[in-house]
Amino acid sequence: MIFCKLDQLGRYRGLSRHLDTAIRFLEEGGASRLAMGRNEVDGEAVYVNRFDYDTAEEAITEGHLRYIDVHVVLSGQEEIGVADVSTLREVERREEEDYILFSGPFQCVCVMKPGDVLITFPEDAHSPKRRNGPPCHVEKAVIKVLND
Repeated sequence: MIFCKLDQLGRYRGLSRHLDTAIRFLEEGGASRLAMGRNEVDGEAVYVNRFDYDTAEEAITEGHLRYIDVHVVLSGQEEIGVADVSTLREVERREEEDYILFSGPFQCVCVMKPGDVLITFPEDAHSPKRRNGPPCHVEKAVIKVLND
């Protein structure tokens, strides 16, 4: 897991070639030009899901086998709980969709506001869309990065 400010993201270049593509996309202001839904960056290797939602008290805890998630809040704020998958109980697995549902406690909680970036790797289960205080409308982008 990496939690940082958008302007600090460049220090993580070199971890993965596809992650470098995502970092370059964000540094060049790509998040400000997104349409709702799926946005192509580099085919299946790097793409962005852009969506809005209202935060809730309860949220699912998910993980992925093939993709790294780069969470970027464009407006609003949310909490994202994070835990190592080895500390959680697997509830459901859909490998064809690269989706695993977990239950169990978080090891940390990140409060995400505009300008914050949270990168979760396959070992990091994450629970986004959680409210931090009263419910809040969130505009968000999640860059899906093939774990190479």
